[in-house]
Amino acid sequence: MKIHDTKAIVLSTLKYGDTSLIVRCFTQNFGLKSFIVKGVFTKKKRTSSVYYPLNEIEISFSSKINDQQLVFLKSSQIAYYYESLHFHPVKSAIVFFISEILNLVLKEESDNEALYFYLQHSLKEFDKKQDNFADFHLIFLIQLTHFLGFYPNIESEGTLFDLENGFFTNSSSSINMLKADESILLKKLLELNFIDEIKNNFNQSQRSLLLDILIKYYQIHTNNFKKPNSLLVLHQLFI
Repeated sequence: MKIHDTKAIVLSTLKYGDTSLIVRCFTQNFGLKSFIVKGVFTKKKRTSSVYYPLNEIEISFSSKINDQQLVFLKSSQIAYYYESLHFHPVKSAIVFFISEILNLVLKEESDNEALYFYLQHSLKEFDKKQDNFADFHLIFLIQLTHFLGFYPNIESEGTLFDLENGFFTNSSSSINMLKADESILLKKLLELNFIDEIKNNFNQSQRSLLLDILIKYYQIHTNNFKKPNSLLVLHQLFI
């Protein structure tokens, strides 16, 4: 079997036995894969911090490329050291939320470098911002739909957004139709670019409303999507 090297973004971990972890990752070269990491919890060596949610790591493993079974990691190390994502209380809450979303929606068993680079770049930009990052998760979620296949049709015209069909319209025939004020908020969100924003664009109640809208949009367009457990935490913070 060939040894494969790739970068990967950690999505989730599950303790396996007394000293090991099962780590689910979205890899740059092989898409979604899960690995067994041995010896993470030992008296001499504790390396669990390497596998914090959304960490970017460099890994090496041995298996057949199309093998979907759990394989053992031969080695792993941090590929990029975040300065704030896991230390800032609000940012860390957003990180857990995003990792939970990604666990729910990523089904890719093959490589998707465009998606990988989007995740990598977005997280680095989020890490860099010292303030005015309250809208990040909203911008991240709406832009992620580009890669999931249900990005809203921004060329459509109308004052109401149809959640089911993903476009703006003046007809209110769908049962999953946003109200006019909700549609205005969504249209504003679609115009934002997190890197270019120098201020927060929404107040607390607007962010809360947009978050609920986006979760409903994901529920409609993603199979077996359920509300993330961390959603309540975000609502209880400042979001």
